[in-house]
Amino acid sequence: MRSLLRTLRDRGRDARGSMTILTTGVLVVILMVIAVGTAITGVQLERNGLQHAADSASLAAAQAVDPSRLYTAGEGTAIRTSSARAAAEAQLRDYPHQTTRTEGIALSSLTVDPDGTVHVVLTARTHPPLAGWFTRGTGTAIPLTVEGEARAR
Repeated sequence: MRSLLRTLRDRGRDARGSMTILTTGVLVVILMVIAVGTAITGVQLERNGLQHAADSASLAAAQAVDPSRLYTAGEGTAIRTSSARAAAEAQLRDYPHQTTRTEGIALSSLTVDPDGTVHVVLTARTHPPLAGWFTRGTGTAIPLTVEGEARAR
């Protein structure tokens, strides 16, 4: 029994191998931080791409001026909401989305102010890099909503 206690005490004093466990733990934490940073950056880049699409759609909608209302006094803006929505939807169909992670891009709302400012709201869902396999497999995604505006002059 005494020799067993002495053997256990000697092994407890021996620190060989403890650096391997510590190094492995630190490496796992560093890799997790890198993965989370990559996912956050990827989602932000997808949001920026969607913002560009919203700006493009709002500009197309602001340029959808109705010529019959252009020089008519007292009617407010020369842009009809229906023609602005049609122009924005056509622009979204033709816009080159260079992504495979963002899906379900939709024109959520479009409003035209009396001064000719067009407000466009786009919604979409995205899957972050390095975790997209998980979010696609579970049917979950990160929702994105962006606003774009342009004014006709």
